[in-house]
Amino acid sequence: MLVEKDIVILGGGIAGLWLLNRLRAAGFAAVLLEKSALGNGQTIASQGMIHGGLKYALSGALTGASEAIADMPAHWQRCLQGEGDVDLRGTRLLSDTYYMWPRSSVRSRLTAFLGSKLVSSKTTEVSAEAVPEFFKGHLKGPLYRLHDIVLDVPSLLHTLGERCRAHIYRSACRIDHDANGNIRTLTLDNGCQLQAKLYLCTAGAGNEDWLSALQPPAVAMQKRPLQMVVVKHHIAHPLYVHCLADQFSSTPELTITTHPCQDGAFAWYLGGELAEAGASVDGSAQIARTRLKLAELFPWCDLSDARFHSFYIDRAEARQKDGKRPDRDSLLHSGNVLYCWPTKLTLAPSLANAVVERVATLGITADSSNDAPLTALPYPGVAVPVWDTL
Repeated sequence: MLVEKDIVILGGGIAGLWLLNRLRAAGFAAVLLEKSALGNGQTIASQGMIHGGLKYALSGALTGASEAIADMPAHWQRCLQGEGDVDLRGTRLLSDTYYMWPRSSVRSRLTAFLGSKLVSSKTTEVSAEAVPEFFKGHLKGPLYRLHDIVLDVPSLLHTLGERCRAHIYRSACRIDHDANGNIRTLTLDNGCQLQAKLYLCTAGAGNEDWLSALQPPAVAMQKRPLQMVVVKHHIAHPLYVHCLADQFSSTPELTITTHPCQDGAFAWYLGGELAEAGASVDGSAQIARTRLKLAELFPWCDLSDARFHSFYIDRAEARQKDGKRPDRDSLLHSGNVLYCWPTKLTLAPSLANAVVERVATLGITADSSNDAPLTALPYPGVAVPVWDTL
């Protein structure tokens, strides 16, 4: 049986789910296909930070990344209140505040930087009375409050999925394509053949499979590896902070978010320079390095009973000439396929805007007559974060 749709989205991470919500709200007969679980891979491995790019301006000047991302926290806040382009009401907000903690000799330069017109509207120095419980009695030097937020990623995926549940399916796809990299049809697990006016590849690292199969000209992807660390403990006071090293860098020395676990424990989730440098070492070396760094940063904190775990994850992005992180989201077009990478969780709305504009440019219009549901295919469910597997 051949089923026709306006648009088929391939990949159920943040990019695919946000796009599905946008396109269906605009009246398109759009469906999403995910071969495992929603968010599996790069999205569920995200720290859940929705930030305004200040951490990309740590060298003392605005970059393309910091400018592209500047308005994203306000955009997400509107969505969380049900007033944005996608309704995120019901998504769990872990923190409405993020902190930046400069240490030792970096203080004077950072203070001057944060006090400049460049970032004065994005940061405030925390008064002694407002210092978070974790730092009280231990903080030396200033602490800055950023206008950034942290979301519970499984909750975000659940919210986006439930909004369009009837149009999300778990299935592998067998591809029939032409010599120019156009998709003719997709054959699904139920035997159905699916055909669309446009296909959106939003599978993160999984886009590599589509690129390999379709071999589009002038479309390429890069992967930049990380080794993330989870510290599972029972410390009650949550921690959401960028810890800055003495030297200026475009990446904080350590970025920490706190996540509640299903078993009642808490998990610190560690990224930043620690995760980037850890990509080249084995797990035991990464954990040893993490223990030393946490003891240096927080000597008052007893982690003797904490459980440490590390894992590798790739950041998948459109290929850059220098191999570095793209400044913003990426959208590459070949035939009847758009290859999409949001680059950061924060930039999913920006990517969706670019896709919606491209759909209009291509002259693709909504056709509700193509909106019959697919049958005998299950809903994928939401991926489980690593701390709930330990």
